[in-house]
Amino acid sequence: MVKCPECQREMSEVVLPANPGQLIVLDQCQRCGGIWCDKWELFPIDSAATEKLERVDEAKLRRPAVAEAPEELFCPRCTAKLLAAHDPLLPADLLLRRCFKCDGIWLNRGQLTQFKAHQLNVRRKRLGSEALASQVSAVMQDPKSWVVTGTEGMFAYPQGEEENVETVGESLKSAAKLIVQALARMLVGV
Repeated sequence: MVKCPECQREMSEVVLPANPGQLIVLDQCQRCGGIWCDKWELFPIDSAATEKLERVDEAKLRRPAVAEAPEELFCPRCTAKLLAAHDPLLPADLLLRRCFKCDGIWLNRGQLTQFKAHQLNVRRKRLGSEALASQVSAVMQDPKSWVVTGTEGMFAYPQGEEENVETVGESLKSAAKLIVQALARMLVGV
């Protein structure tokens, strides 16, 4: 199990929808609400799904806050030191901590929602709302364009040719021949 870098408790796995046709498994601490994203897991997560994951807990908000977080945080995967990621393209108040060894990212409670909102705003500015909506509808209508990990996704095996009627007939003849040979051997005792 993966342990939370903040409070050292075991984190539980949560599954979120990502780009059409894909699911991503993240690790979330049930105590502090922090989220660990392994390499490449942060970017394709669906923005709407983050709101369900990071619900506001009013009871926790009313309790007095106690600073329990250690000054240094360490990666829950490889135990390397997590460093603050300063990206000029991100909002200044968004502090992501990154493991530069395994490329994982630690987000405190609420930062995933904040990151996804920023990502959506950047897309809208660059593409325009109408262009973004037309892209989504085009992808949703063509299931072959979906990125999935499975039998028909990016890790799919190459598809073979369909068997024609002649091949099936030959296979049935060969199977019948083997059955007759096996019965003859049983009768003869060989």
